[in-house]
Amino acid sequence: HIASPRLLRRSLRFVVAMLKFTVVAPDKRKVELECEPSSTFQQVKSLIEAQTSVPVDKQRLLCNGKERKNGAETLAAAGLKPNAKLMLMLAPGYTMPLAPGAPPAADADDAMAVAPAEEEAPAVELSGELPLPSGAEPSACPGVVNVRQGRNRYHVRVPQGLAAATFGDVAAFLSGSMLPPGVPPSECRFICRGKSAEHADALAVGAATDLSVMLMFREGFHLAAEGADWLRSYSVELTEAEAKIEKLAKRIEANFGDGAETSLRLAEVGGLVETLKQSVESVRVRETQLEEMRQFRDRVLAADARLEVLRKSIRL
Repeated sequence: HIASPRLLRRSLRFVVAMLKFTVVAPDKRKVELECEPSSTFQQVKSLIEAQTSVPVDKQRLLCNGKERKNGAETLAAAGLKPNAKLMLMLAPGYTMPLAPGAPPAADADDAMAVAPAEEEAPAVELSGELPLPSGAEPSACPGVVNVRQGRNRYHVRVPQGLAAATFGDVAAFLSGSMLPPGVPPSECRFICRGKSAEHADALAVGAATDLSVMLMFREGFHLAAEGADWLRSYSVELTEAEAKIEKLAKRIEANFGDGAETSLRLAEVGGLVETLKQSVESVRVRETQLEEMRQFRDRVLAADARLEVLRKSIRL
């Protein structure tokens, strides 16, 4: 049986209609997506959340040099082309989670860049048991919650069973028994199966006995050790952004290249600089790193001012 030319044309139109594009995250992770032109940015953000664990409300997407704030806007309306690149930026104070299921990558260069007095604390692996509620009996099917936070691992036995305990119960236990002093339960945020879990949610439904989750801290809350990691990571990002800004400045001064393309590149770099500018005040570091943080903040503000000058020169 041979398909009619009309049917073949319809199939061809359907295949051509699909858009393949790449979303580049702040940690250089690339998310390859394929959507219909009628797909909305809200739907795209949901796909990104499924692959990166970044909640939709923490995402800022740059497409064609513009942040797409309207979730109902379609890819077609935004003029997205096949094989295009979208930039994923994060809401102020929010940091990129680890890739689901992947251990933190060891980076020799990062390790060498840290002075001995500022070396990270060694990874810890602790085990404990969630207290039974008053009057409750141990379950015939007790469970275990395996919590990953950076390089640290916490294993919490749940004698009442996973279905009878909540993420809030685990947060309270971790805060009181395992985490460093000063971390209240309210600041604990759990990523389970690629999504944020509410404190009131049960750990599991049914007879499940094992659960793996990622522990993060809510927006604006950073431990000093995490602040050191943040500063080291984004210092590299900022250095790269500064180099890009200078290259763009030379292009503009030489009146070289397409103005629209230059504006797009300025917008991409500007998205990162704006995120850093909004985040830097919420990051906590050790006292010995306060001067380094001040210098970092000054560099961010200088980069932001430089970008504004370049934007105005293009408009002129």
